[in-house]
Amino acid sequence: MTTISTPRIRTATPETSGLGDVLARAFQEDPVFTWWIPDADRRRATLPPFFDLFVETFLVHDLVYVDADTTGTVVWGPPSNPLGIEDEEAFGVRMEEIVAETDLPRVIEIVTTLAEHHPSDPHYYLQWAAVLPEHQGRGIGSVLLAPVLQRCDREGVPAYTEATSLHNCRLYERHGFAFISEIAPADGPPLYRMWREPTAHSRSSR
Repeated sequence: MTTISTPRIRTATPETSGLGDVLARAFQEDPVFTWWIPDADRRRATLPPFFDLFVETFLVHDLVYVDADTTGTVVWGPPSNPLGIEDEEAFGVRMEEIVAETDLPRVIEIVTTLAEHHPSDPHYYLQWAAVLPEHQGRGIGSVLLAPVLQRCDREGVPAYTEATSLHNCRLYERHGFAFISEIAPADGPPLYRMWREPTAHSRSSR
C-alpha cells in the first residue's frame, strides 16, 4: 500500500529561492493574469519578477510559507498591515520597472478595483496561494494554508482573500471561507471576495 506523507512546510526567509517562479507557473494560465497580460510569452517573462517583488515585500511579516520541495507557497499580510506594503512609492516604482507599458493600465485597474473593495476590519490577508500545476491535488495547498488559519482561530481574527477563479473559490470554501461578492475591473474577468470568520471552537480552547 502506498502512503502519501504530509508535506513539510516552513516559513520562507530572504535566502529562500524560487517562490516567484512557483507563483508565476501556477498563475500563467489564470483568467485574471491572461486578461492582464494577453501575450503568453510576455506573461511568462513578466510574472516571475512580478511575484518576486511581492515575496520580497511580504517576507518582513514572517507570513510567507513554502513546502520542503518548493512546489507551493502562500503569502499573507498581517492584521496590522493586510496589504503588506510598507513603502508604497518604492513598490510602485519597482512595479513600473517590471511591467510592460502596454500592460500597466490593466494592472493599475486591477489594483484599484481590489483596493476599493478591501475590508476595513482587521484581518489576515491571503495575497497569494499557489502550487505548481503538476503537484496540485496532493493536499500541499491545504497544509500551506493551515498555520495562518490556525493562528486566525487562536487569535480570533478573520481572514480575507480574492479568488481568481471558481475552482479556487471552492478550494477556499473548504477551508472555512465564505463568498462575499463578485468584483471585476472594467471589461475584465471576475474576482471572488472571500471572508473567513475564526472558528469559535479554536478560540475557546486557548
